[in-house]
Parts: sequence; structure tokens; C-alpha cells
Amino acid sequence: MTSVNSTPGDGTASDLPTAVARIIRPDGEVAGTGFLVADGTAVTCAHVVEAAGGGPGTDVLLSFPHVVGADRVRGTVQAELWRSVDLDDVAFIRLTDPLAGLRTLPLGSAEGLRGHKVRSFGFPAQAPPEGHFGFGETGDLLPTADGRGAHLQLTGANDLTTGFSGGPVLDEVTGLVIGMLTEITAPDAYERGLGIAYATPTQVLREILPDLAERDVCPYRGLEPFTAEHARWFQGRSEAVRQVLANLAQQRRLTLLLGPSGSGKSSLIQAGVLHALAAGELPGSDRWLPVLVRPRQDMLAEMERAGLPRASQDGIIAAVNNRLAAEPSCQRVLLVIDQFEELLVQSAAGRLRELLAAIDEVTSAADAYTKITVILIMRDDFYPQLAALAPRLLETAMPGLLNVPGTLGHQDLHDIIVLPAEDVGLRFQPGLPERIIGDVLDITPEAAVTRQAPVTVLPLLEMTLSQLWHRRQDGYLTHEAYRRIGEVSGSVTTWCDSALDELSPEQRVIARRALTSLVHPADPRHNITAVRTQVPLDELRDLAAEPGDTGEQAAVDSVIAALTRRRIITTQTQRAPRHPGAPPGEPVAELIHEALIRDWGALRDWVDQDHRFQEWLNRTRERQARWAAQGDPEDLLRGTALAEGLEWSRQRRLPSDIADFLTASRERQRAAIRRSRRLNAVLGGLLVLALLAAGGAIWQWERSDAARDAALSRQLAAQSSDLIGTNPELASLLAVKAYGASHTSEAVATLRSAATLPEHRRLAGHADAVRSVAFSTDGRTLATGSSDGTVRLWDVSTGRSRGRLTEHVGSVTSVAFSPDGRLLATAGTDNTVRLRDPVSGRVTATLTGEATSLAFSHDGHTLAMGGADHEVRLWDTSADKLRTTLTGHRAEVLAVAFSHDNRLLATAGGTEVRIWDVAAGESRTEITEHVDVVNAVAFSPRGSLLATASNDFSVQLWDAETGKHRRSLTDEIDLVYSLAFSPDGLPWPPRAPPASHGSGTWPPVRPVPLFPDTATK
Repeated sequence: MTSVNSTPGDGTASDLPTAVARIIRPDGEVAGTGFLVADGTAVTCAHVVEAAGGGPGTDVLLSFPHVVGADRVRGTVQAELWRSVDLDDVAFIRLTDPLAGLRTLPLGSAEGLRGHKVRSFGFPAQAPPEGHFGFGETGDLLPTADGRGAHLQLTGANDLTTGFSGGPVLDEVTGLVIGMLTEITAPDAYERGLGIAYATPTQVLREILPDLAERDVCPYRGLEPFTAEHARWFQGRSEAVRQVLANLAQQRRLTLLLGPSGSGKSSLIQAGVLHALAAGELPGSDRWLPVLVRPRQDMLAEMERAGLPRASQDGIIAAVNNRLAAEPSCQRVLLVIDQFEELLVQSAAGRLRELLAAIDEVTSAADAYTKITVILIMRDDFYPQLAALAPRLLETAMPGLLNVPGTLGHQDLHDIIVLPAEDVGLRFQPGLPERIIGDVLDITPEAAVTRQAPVTVLPLLEMTLSQLWHRRQDGYLTHEAYRRIGEVSGSVTTWCDSALDELSPEQRVIARRALTSLVHPADPRHNITAVRTQVPLDELRDLAAEPGDTGEQAAVDSVIAALTRRRIITTQTQRAPRHPGAPPGEPVAELIHEALIRDWGALRDWVDQDHRFQEWLNRTRERQARWAAQGDPEDLLRGTALAEGLEWSRQRRLPSDIADFLTASRERQRAAIRRSRRLNAVLGGLLVLALLAAGGAIWQWERSDAARDAALSRQLAAQSSDLIGTNPELASLLAVKAYGASHTSEAVATLRSAATLPEHRRLAGHADAVRSVAFSTDGRTLATGSSDGTVRLWDVSTGRSRGRLTEHVGSVTSVAFSPDGRLLATAGTDNTVRLRDPVSGRVTATLTGEATSLAFSHDGHTLAMGGADHEVRLWDTSADKLRTTLTGHRAEVLAVAFSHDNRLLATAGGTEVRIWDVAAGESRTEITEHVDVVNAVAFSPRGSLLATASNDFSVQLWDAETGKHRRSLTDEIDLVYSLAFSPDGLPWPPRAPPASHGSGTWPPVRPVPLFPDTATK
């Protein structure tokens, strides 16, 4: 039989609980144990079924306590496969409705295994409700007698008591199930026979149900890590193991093991180092107690789950001391924290305080004089983040810092390929090992020359060997199978693509959404690459489903089960850390290995395409968490952030907590709109009354006002005539104003003169809104950036386009010329800022980060980039490197500006303006008086004043040194998006302020309007 809905286990001890079921009596008590042997088929003892009130053809109730949603599973006892108690005592149960996540156990032979250690799993009355393990040792295989089939004798089986009947017998050497527990002997009057049990061997089970497959053991691990149980097949890494042991032998309390993703760091420690320590490789190391954890979302809680109770409340040191006191046979705790980079990913997600507290715990434990040794396992590309965030930890770890050897030699590769196969009796066709080694050495040009393969080839190699094992023929691994799986370079792609080929087109869409949800996207701003992440299973179901489709749950579960069966993703259920006997906790899912992100092209492309949604989801999750914890309505989304969230909710199914957060945000905004409308209605009523009262007065006033209008018209016409030669734009506006005041002959004349002026130049060519413009210092070139993803350069004198730059993918958000005109900076929503030669258009540098505002210092040596990530980065244009990153804003940075002496930098994020000391990289002043988003900042030429413009319909002037408020400009002000001081810093214009384009200001600040169409004026 083959498994469709259930997942084949590898036969390790960790697989047993998820394949074992309780057989339930009518009164709810446990009658015995059963386990899955094929798709939807469980086996148990006939006497267990009878104890549950059943028999041939009847229904029985099963419970899988270690599988989510499988507490009550119905099954039918197959009458044709029933073997009564006086015969073989076997019953097969066909499950009525098999569930995803159930695991079948691999069956092997019980012959020739005398002396092998075995284990089982059952539900005796004295055990916790979720069951426990029992142990023993194989004896002789007893022949058939009295019509009964063969029996396997077990010795040293004191643990195997009532409640284990029907349980699997797992050979700890081969990892295969070799029988089913049938009876436990009672001692005689002389207490002889204690610890003796009998099992029905798998040969008997196959005689009853021939479709049961006898499975050989696979010595290769694919994308899964080697553990201590697979140490005999962990080959070719002896030098790496020796280096770690040598480091531990020097009694260093903290070892930091670095290596690239896919270099086998976890396997090196678990199957290499821990196995050697357990064998007493170091003095006393056989009495060390290993505790293995991953940080995940809460590292201290994970430590409690792994065996350090109360680590969250009392700290690591106290938890270690308590554990050693409870187990006096152990002399030291070896704490192994794998994938330590998971903590650093959390720091980029806004959890810096929790991260630093966890790191301090680890550092303190390593510094203290206590019986603990710590091994941190981390990807080497996270070293800069660790150095920046935890210098004390790094200082403590520095004497014990190790790098995984970066290459594998010919002999290493030979041992990895050949020795595990020899151990289980497999053979290679002649020349196949040499062919595989040659392909591995040809993967990179460097390896082809040095004949040393990069260690990162290990996942590909193990996946290749695993697939060869699945395609073996008569105990041989063949050249033909190697060709069919795509050789070494294509093994991961072949395996994963074949899994997708089994799905329908609709299911592949679900699979894509599920897989990208299990990847934390790269964060180039913090130099963090994409990593796998754990996601609660219920949340993954939401993220994978089609938006608005509430009936898709079965389809999503089917896809998740298929990906789990092919070992592309894994699922597990964690228990409450402080209560080992508590019921199962929240089930989670994750990718089997990060090599999938690197080596599976389809997934890599999907992650790149989906990164904007995942980044939005991570940001929103932070705000939702704060809102849920504190109830502060200011954490709810509003404005463009809410609009973006609602748009994503139309495109993707969101987790229920995020959907509720969006609903609460929308209701708050609607309530604000309703309040605004009620206020407007009241004000409108008062306005009507005021207008009615004023109507009579206006009628009287108009009769006397005609003469005054005529006089004003003539005055404005005279001013227009005076300016027609020096300021034609203002002259035209005055002419229009004069004619509007009164149709005097003077007004008509000036209007005709203005009509003869040349038309304002209009630069057309963009296909979408123009978002940013900038003139070169000499005034000859204009750069424009548009939402159509292009930058255009214009000849100001002729109005013709000099060039069209198309490197950006997505909208261009900002453009800026350097003061000397030799550089043009452009920023886009594709997370890049490009520096280029404005004459040739050639890109000279590409910087990573989504910038929304740009500004060069007046000496041209520094480029300031304000980003959507609330940060401002300062780029040294002379050295082509990042100088510093300024943090502190809590919203997108929309404007940046340097003072003319380059000492100060003003930045605007949300309603807050900050003034920074550029040399020190520190914030000097925070301005928080604006009540809406600040769009623009500008320093006066002498640097004494700072002007700010906001959506609160005001322009404010501040003392640039102290941040003290100097003046408010609010009369006749509409929304202002850009500001500029006149070059001399004097009031502009010299007379009363005009109201142009709804953006008039009081001197000396000049508003610069931008036009949201496809042309530049």
C-alpha cells in the first residue's frame, strides 16, 4: 500500500507518537494501542478491539493525541483481515475519514536482530494521557506453533506494561518497525519471567495483508538534518567535528559556530559533536546533558520546552542549576542554540528590546561560573548584525569563535556518498560515485580549479542521494536514475517541481501563497537575506486561501498535506513550555530547509514577487500587536496606510487578527468622517443664516462698489503694464485680475498685451504622474521622475528631452542633482537609489533601500535618503559607502534638507521634524507641533531659519539651532508640498503675499507647486 493522505515517517523515535492511536472503549477509557501501517489503515491486537466492545466488521473509535484535529477518528474493523485471540491476535482497522498529518511507520524484518535495542509507545494507566515510551531488547524469533504464527520475544521489557498492547516495536538500529506488541508475561511463583514480552513480527502482518510494504532504511537525509540517531551515516566531516571538540576541550563556556546556509551546521553538532561527546570523547562528556533549542518567537519559552523549566521566570542560570539538581548523574548542561539568526530577524521586525534581553541572558549564562557550556549556531551573513547589536556577546564568544570549514575535498565527498550506502548494504553501479563527485566539483568555476567543493553543496548532494535511493533497483543506485533526477544541480528543482506537478493549476496557486508565507523576505536595508520562518498552521491556511472564498478550507488542507508528504514543508505541534503534561499547543509549519529558498528557482521568484505583501504584513502585524496589547487607537491604520491595507485585503486572504485590525481601523476612520460631516452640517447651517443676514447689506454695498472696482482695475492694469517686460507671468496674472475687477478699457488693453506673450513651456512625455523635479545647478537641465518608472532629462532652453532613463522598476519617487552637477540621484519604489552621470546617463552606483526623499549636502560629499522604513541613510559619495543610518522617526520620511554649512540636516517623518548634527549622527532637536503630516522642510541661506510645511494648512518658521518657534504662516495657505527660500533670504515678493494655486505663503518662504499630471510645467 502507498500513503496518500498520511505522511511516511522515517522511523525515528520522534515519528512514533504521531503514528500511534489510542483505541477507545465505550466508556471513554483506553482499551489499548494501535498504529498506522498504510494509507488510512491502522493495526492493533484483536483482544484490544474486543476490550473496546468491537469485533469483525464493527466500528471502533480511535484517538491520535499527537495529531491536531484527530481526537475522535472513526474506523471499521475489516472482517476479512480479522485474526482472533487464539490465532494471531491481529485486527486491521480502516479509518472512515483519514486526516492530513497522520504518519505511517516504515516496516522492516524482525529476522536476525537479536540484541537490538527497541522502543514502543503506549498508553498505560500510570502514564500521562498523551502516552509515553517503553523500551526493551530483541530476543529470539519463535517459530509457528499450535496454529499461531511466529512471535518475537522481547527481554528487559519492564517498561512495556498493560496499555502497550497493539503498540509498534521500533528497532533503534534500523529505525524500522519490526513488530506489534501482543502480550506481556506474568511472573511465576518465583518471580521468574519479569520483563518478558512478545510481539507479532511484521512478517505475520504482511502474510495477513500482503499489500503492506517492507521498507528498507534510507541512510541519506535529503534536506533534513542528521541527528544523533543518524550518526552512523554522518560521514566526511571528521575535521569539522575535531575542531569543535578541540574548542570545547579548552573549557570555553561559549562557542560561536558560523557557516553559510546549507553548510550542515546543525548536522555537524547533532550527529557529529553530540555523538562524540556522548561517547566520552572529552573527559566526563558522557555525563553532559545536551539541551537543543531554536530561538523561534520566544527563545526562553523554547528552552523550557527543551528541558530547562522556568527559564523565562528565573533565567537560564537558575534553570540550569535546577535541572542539574534534579538529575545528579549529569555534571554539565550543554546548551545548543541552533539558527541563532532567528533572533536577529526579530530585531528588524521591531522587537529589539526583547532581542537584547534574550542575548543578555545568553551572555550572562556564558560569563557566569556555572556548569553550563553554550554553543551558538548562526549563519555567517548575520555576523555584522550580531556585532552591531550584541558587542558584549561577541566579545565573550570571540575566543571560541569557529567557522565551519568552507570546502569539501575528494575524500570527504567519497565518504559522504559511499560509506552510508555500504552500511545498509546498498551498492553503486561502477563509476557512479566518481561521476557524482565530478559533477559536485564542477558546480562552481573555483571548485573545478581547486578540486575543493563549497560546503554549501551538501543539501544538493544529500537530496540527490536520497532520490537515488528512492529509485534504487535490486539494491543498486544507478546511472539512469541519476540522469532522470537531473543530476546534482537539478535534484532539488526536480524534487520540488515534481511535487507541484501533482497539483492542479488551482492547487498550485494555493501552494504558491502557502510557500511564500513561510519565508521572511530579505531586508536589504539591514543586510538581512531571506530566511524561513515558522507560521501557525491556522494562519497559514488563511494566507494560502483565496480572498473572499470561505469554502476553500478542504482545498487548502489538501495542498498543505501534499507539500508535507513530499517533505517540502514540515508541521509540528508545540506543548505549553511550563507544563510538559499539558495538551498540545498551537500547530506550526515551516519549510524543511533554507536551501529551498536558494536553490529552487520557482520559490525564489515567487518570494521576490511577493515581498511587498509580506513586508506590509510584517509591519501591520507589529502595529496590530501593539494595539491588541495596549488598546491605543493611535496604533490603528488611517489614511494611505489604511487604504493600502484594504487594497491588500481585496487581493489576499488575511489572518483573522489582521482582518479584525483592518476592520477596527476602518470603523475608526468612518467614525471620524461622520463626526466631521456633523460638524460641517452645523457650520453650514450657521453659514446660511449669516449669508441671509448679509444679503441685504451686500446689495447696498454693491451699488457703491462699482466705482471702487473700476479704480482697482485701473491700478492693477497699470501695475501689469509696468511688469510686462520684466515679469511677464506676474503681469499676466495682474491683467486677468484687473479685468476680473472691472471691464475697464485699461484692463482690456493689458489683457490683450498679456495674450501676445509666449505660452508657458509644457514638457510632455511621461505616461503617468510626475512625482519629483530638480534643476541642475547651472539651470540648463531639468530632471523629472514619474510614476511610469522613468526619469527624463530636459534641455531647459529648448524644452526638448535629452534622455529617458528606464532602470527603475516601479514609480520614481525622488530626483536630485549634486551641487557640482556631476551626479544625478534617483530613487524608486523598487528599493533602489541610483547615482548616475547626468550627461551620459550611466549608472555609477546602485544603493539598496526604498527612498522617498533625497538631498545632497551643499559640498556634494553626502547624499541623504529618507525612507519608507522610517530611517534616513547618509551616503558618502566620495568613498561610495554608507556613512551612517539615522533612526528615531516613527513614520515614512517624506522630506530631507541640509543647512548651507552642511552641519545640520532636517528630516520630516509623519507629524515630527528632527534636526540632526550631521557629524555626530545624533538628533539635536525634535519639533512636534504640527498636527498633520509634514511634507517639506527648507533651511534659509544663512542657516538661521528652518521652514516646515504640513497638511495642517500651515507653514512654520523655526530657529534652526534651537528649534524654537519663530513664526506661523497660516493666512491664505492651502496644502503646501514644497518650499524654497529666495537666494538672498529677503522677503518675497516685496509687497503683500499673493494667493497662487491655493499655496500662497508669507515672506521669505516661497511655495513650489507640483502638478499631478503627466507633464512638467
